[in-house]
Amino acid sequence: MLSQARVSVTDLLGKSGSEQAEWLDSLGERLQESTVALFASRGQAGKRVEDFLHGTWYGHALHPALILAPAGAWVTAALLDAVGIEDGADAAIGFGIVSSLPAAASGMVDWAYTSGKVRRVGLVHALLNSASLVLYGGSWLARKSGSRGLGIGLSTLGLGVMGASAYLGGELSYSLGQGVNRASFRLDVADTSETVGEFRVVAKESDVLEGQLASGEFELDGATFPLVLLKRDGVVHAIDSVCTHLGGPLADGTLVGEWCVECPWHGSQFDMRDGQIVQGPAAYPQPRYETRIANGNVEARLAR
Repeated sequence: MLSQARVSVTDLLGKSGSEQAEWLDSLGERLQESTVALFASRGQAGKRVEDFLHGTWYGHALHPALILAPAGAWVTAALLDAVGIEDGADAAIGFGIVSSLPAAASGMVDWAYTSGKVRRVGLVHALLNSASLVLYGGSWLARKSGSRGLGIGLSTLGLGVMGASAYLGGELSYSLGQGVNRASFRLDVADTSETVGEFRVVAKESDVLEGQLASGEFELDGATFPLVLLKRDGVVHAIDSVCTHLGGPLADGTLVGEWCVECPWHGSQFDMRDGQIVQGPAAYPQPRYETRIANGNVEARLAR
């Protein structure tokens, strides 16, 4: 069943030239523009709320943590219904409805910065979640009005729709890499070669100008890892150039203020001194490199 469902979803969403994909792209683009504009219209306050929902303060995407509450509540309600604990089931339905709202808001702001197949699958994921919420809302109203059979039927259907949506959520994370830290599989002092902690030449000192962003390359075992560099008062600061959000090239970004590099793709900002997030949508900090200047070169190693 799951393999058949996966094929049907792929048939529907995987062909960008299909009518279904075009419709989803058109709808998705309009919804994304509206979502981004909503937060932007509130200025810095709106941006702080958006960053909160991304999880920039959390060091991890917030949406996966928030979805546990409604999913757990609705599964609990089904179990309580099965054993006849009516008041408990009704309370769990209500809690799931309330807790689904921040989870939906967090997912929406994350989805607003996607494109292509990820946007299409994410939109269907959101539509299924919305349908599930409507079904649970109807279930709660039916239960309160005394139509318990109808209420249980609606919540059972809602649980099935939520399961289908959860499958697509897994596709987004595990197959399409949405929400994954783009630095997860890069250099790691503890888990890669013993020589990773050695200083290596990443740029010529003459190419790194005071107060300007510059690019560098850290080479190890035949692999090249791009860096973004910034010299202040003769000291070079270096972080990984691949944005942890969706892989944008930070070396092509903009210097904001004295210390922040802004990603050219989605506007995430990172402090060049320590790689920490200053502004989302990124939820993960950038790997930081220790540097030194020797023999006319900038040398770096991954910070311990």
